[in-house]
Amino acid sequence: MLAASLLFILSLLGLIGAVNALRGPATHRKPQYRPPWLPVLLTAEAVPIRVALHGVLAALLIWAGALDRLAGRIGLVLTILTWVGYVAIQWRAASTREVMAAALQDVGIDPDGFAHVDWRRVLAVYPYRIPKSIIRIEDIEYAPGLHLDIYRRSDLENRPHPTLLYVHGGSWRGGNRRQQGRPLLHRLAEQGWIAVSASYPLAPTATFPDQLVALKRALAWLREEGTAYSVDPSFIAISGGSAGGHLAALAALTANRPEFQPGFEDQDTAVQAAVPVYGIYDFLNRNRTRDEWPIIPRWVMKVDKHEDEELYRRASPLDQVHAKAPPFLVVHGAADSVVPTAEAHQFVAALRDVSHNAVGYVEVPGANHAFDALDSLRTHYVISGVQRFLESIRVTSDRA
Repeated sequence: MLAASLLFILSLLGLIGAVNALRGPATHRKPQYRPPWLPVLLTAEAVPIRVALHGVLAALLIWAGALDRLAGRIGLVLTILTWVGYVAIQWRAASTREVMAAALQDVGIDPDGFAHVDWRRVLAVYPYRIPKSIIRIEDIEYAPGLHLDIYRRSDLENRPHPTLLYVHGGSWRGGNRRQQGRPLLHRLAEQGWIAVSASYPLAPTATFPDQLVALKRALAWLREEGTAYSVDPSFIAISGGSAGGHLAALAALTANRPEFQPGFEDQDTAVQAAVPVYGIYDFLNRNRTRDEWPIIPRWVMKVDKHEDEELYRRASPLDQVHAKAPPFLVVHGAADSVVPTAEAHQFVAALRDVSHNAVGYVEVPGANHAFDALDSLRTHYVISGVQRFLESIRVTSDRA
């Protein structure tokens, strides 16, 4: 009886998870009807592990006699339906390849052969260890009390290499530079890039623009001191996810602005390309692209938007777009239930209206918030496209 009940419960939970992961874009529903993003993430991006665990547990329960009872037999049917759902999830994830290829073509980049999938990592799902071919130089202090890590190939030649600065997310008050963006950092480092992940001051101790100022110090440090680690000061790109996507976009759009560089106004903080991922672009939320977030006035800004609208505009990448913005590739999950796609649509449209440089947009099929934290099939197609975008921009800048 116990084995049958356990198989039924296991299979029912698995089916609910698969159905939630397959549901349509979250923007079509009120917040209370959207599937919670973390369970969806752990289903949609971890299918290989879920199939393996579900299969092993189901086999053990069937061996223990689960099929002797009606509940167990129903559980077996639910298991089969769940695995059909997993196939559908992976099929949709595989379509990311075509979506990314189309986005590259839209900005004049040849996508032929761009996709590279390391199936060992996809099957492992979580990037729990650094690939053997690269090293991580840890805890380099770029400003008092602030540190960064550098990922680079162990056999890298001692000459300038293109560099990416990655900004972690965490609602501006959490997160860790070693927890996020690892698939992208690992991929670029393996391909001969200098991949950098930096910490920054967190709320509530920090108040905007403290976070932005710190990241600009990191950019200035990379140009001035990073050459000792083979950083190419002529090509530094920036990326980040969620709150990190907001800060990456803002840093890219406010290069060399003295008000954001107190004490180092003359140092160059420009970037040559930006790849914000599921970012927040309008702190004023003027078009109601997402729910109101109390964390922004309470923890990040420490003032309500009605009391200091100009400060909120300075914190909004949407208000900082300009003709000389660097090339952008904006990445957003089509099923993001934390930051709906409308936020990205609004920002991309504003950029395309004024920028003289490339503005690409990738709406990743079936992806929820923070999808790229895991080494999933979807993530590998996305980071392959990001790599092709950045390398194409670098080649173009070298020719200029």
